[in-house]
Amino acid sequence: MNPPGRSWTAPVAVLLDPAGTVARAIASPDPWRLLLTLALASAVVGLGTLPAQVGMLSAALPLVGNPLLDAQTETLRGGILRLIVADRLVPAPAVILGALALMLTADPVLMLPVARRRELLVVAVLGLSPVLVQRIGELAMTWLVDPGRAVAAGDALTVPHRFAAGARLFWHAAGPAPAWIELLEARVNLFTLWCAGLWGLGLHALAGRRWEPWQVLLPLGCLGAGGLLSWLLGPLVVPAILRGIGS
Repeated sequence: MNPPGRSWTAPVAVLLDPAGTVARAIASPDPWRLLLTLALASAVVGLGTLPAQVGMLSAALPLVGNPLLDAQTETLRGGILRLIVADRLVPAPAVILGALALMLTADPVLMLPVARRRELLVVAVLGLSPVLVQRIGELAMTWLVDPGRAVAAGDALTVPHRFAAGARLFWHAAGPAPAWIELLEARVNLFTLWCAGLWGLGLHALAGRRWEPWQVLLPLGCLGAGGLLSWLLGPLVVPAILRGIGS
């Protein structure tokens, strides 16, 4: 059995002691408590940007006293606010989809018995821990960095994502980075690669053998598949949230 509280601290411990934490988590797998801990911590930190974002949204879309225009403004505000909340509650969709792909593909590769599949689930969930560090960086970016220009409605959604950790680090031109760099940044950056590294470490521990190329290539492939799937689903999911699912 896990010592009391160990599962609650594993998302932080794995960032400081990856090999030791992965080994302990596999030895006493508790994936659902680990998942709940990581989801709650990510949601709390993610939603910490919400007051600043709502303030920016109100400043960018003020009410003018005209009933017709104000009704349109409220509708637009509601759609963007739903996008903001979804973005703050669901961190790094590409990595989450990559974790699902890892569970689906690693199981037949490892040929784990049913009794050991909880260990694979622990590896997949524990590998999401770097997303929490990214959320902390986004929180700091939102509250500490002055936009430095007139606020547009879209800034309320994108201001946390100014915390660059990928291709945008090398973009030195004046003005915003091109759309393709923004898309790449959201799917492949230092934090998503950190996740893939933890997955590889977990697969190595599960396999119980020396390092082999597939233990590195499979997590990277799953990360790429998650990024591609999130890109394909984006045009379907974003309009649905803007309209209000079920409305």
